[in-house]
Amino acid sequence: MHPLEKKTLKTIEQEHLLQRGEKAVIGVSGGPDSMALLHVMARLAPVLDITLAAVYVNHGLRPSEGKKEKNLVAADANRLDIVFFSSTVDVKGLAARHKFSIEHAARLLRYDFFEKTALKFGAHKIALAHTADDQAEEILLRLIRGTARKGLSGMQTLRAGRYIRPFLRFPKSLLLDYLARYSIPYLLDSSNLQNLYLRNRIRNDLLPYLAEHYNPDIRQTLLRTANILQDEEELLGSLTDAAFAESVAISQKTPAQIHEKNRLDPESCPLDLQLKLDLFIIQPRAIQRRLLEKCCWLMACQPRSRQIEHLLQLALSGSSAGSLHLSDGLRVTKIREYLNFTYPLGRGCFRGNLPKVTELEIQETSIPAPGSYDFPELNKRLILEVIKVSIPGPGKNFPAGEYLDSSLFSFPLTIRSPEPGDRFHPLGAPGSKKIFDFLSDQKIDRHERRQTAVLSFGDTILALPGLRIDNRFRITAKTTCALRVRWEVIE
Repeated sequence: MHPLEKKTLKTIEQEHLLQRGEKAVIGVSGGPDSMALLHVMARLAPVLDITLAAVYVNHGLRPSEGKKEKNLVAADANRLDIVFFSSTVDVKGLAARHKFSIEHAARLLRYDFFEKTALKFGAHKIALAHTADDQAEEILLRLIRGTARKGLSGMQTLRAGRYIRPFLRFPKSLLLDYLARYSIPYLLDSSNLQNLYLRNRIRNDLLPYLAEHYNPDIRQTLLRTANILQDEEELLGSLTDAAFAESVAISQKTPAQIHEKNRLDPESCPLDLQLKLDLFIIQPRAIQRRLLEKCCWLMACQPRSRQIEHLLQLALSGSSAGSLHLSDGLRVTKIREYLNFTYPLGRGCFRGNLPKVTELEIQETSIPAPGSYDFPELNKRLILEVIKVSIPGPGKNFPAGEYLDSSLFSFPLTIRSPEPGDRFHPLGAPGSKKIFDFLSDQKIDRHERRQTAVLSFGDTILALPGLRIDNRFRITAKTTCALRVRWEVIE
């Protein structure tokens, strides 16, 4: 038995990833990792007494490669006497309809087909071929985008009791050795070589650079850190569950379903949640943050770290009343001894009871890629274009708009209203400044300041479109590619 097969069998048995008699579907893309998983699982199936199916999803992004991948997976599944399922999904269509990034849309559709296939096949588990290399990339990706301790703990070998990753602790080199040993064919995804996506830049540029210049064992260091944080997360998770049971009352028993595909089901979330503040304030700060995050998740809302901090300020402030508006109309209201989570006007663009025009806010909107985005509440359209650029010579000016050095950030971006405490470094200013102080200096009426757009990358503010960019993201003589940001009136 090859070392990869021995290690995989040991992982499955020790971590109880599969039970005897279970069925499992395997996500197979035709790449080296998933082809290795297909063959290893096929070799172990008689030992584990499991039944397998192979699943291939064509995202429609690489037509010529997709056909070859499907044929390869189908042929090997047939040779291994494994049932084969496949589907072609419309990633670009979903991304355009819901303004998702291509990566996010592909993931949603891929996991959706995995789920449907598992149901059809009667499978208990869905096997994925993520490796230790993928784990290291994921941890850096989450760190760059901004995350809490839970995010830095990385992926798990068993997720939601359903998704298994038997290879998660193994380096890719071990898989490649296995493929070579048994002459197993595989195909390489050409898009993995392109640095269009942040994940690819981390894989192709950042990790090799860190390994060469800072720590040759950077991948193992990241994995050890993730393993430690996973163990600590289990403890914090159990403490949070106990605190939640004591301090939160819900109006109906069915919670929102939190899926591996990172999607929430708003139809099954509670009508409202009430967090008892006298029990909340006695919890350690780490548990408080997790309680607030869990309340948001159960209400089918995915909060950013910035929003959790604002909720924490609301809960712990000395006032007996106050409110915050989150995405899709979720309103969090403090009324004496409770923090109430509800949708007072249903799901929609206006978050809470906002009757006056001067009180309108900009709906927090994800900007997955360059393009145009309408904001009816402002009667404006935001246009973002990536262009090649160089500093113009004397007497020449750029066309209207703000210009940001696109090498210093990546999509998705976010447009939102300013929040108390927000700071940025206005272009040309000597240092950072609170946004509301800057707006005051610009003679913008205080009733209209919440209608000022903030363009951000994670929790980092890039610009106030139409007003000023952050000095850190200005274009320089070294800039070769810029993001042009401008408003136009909706006709």
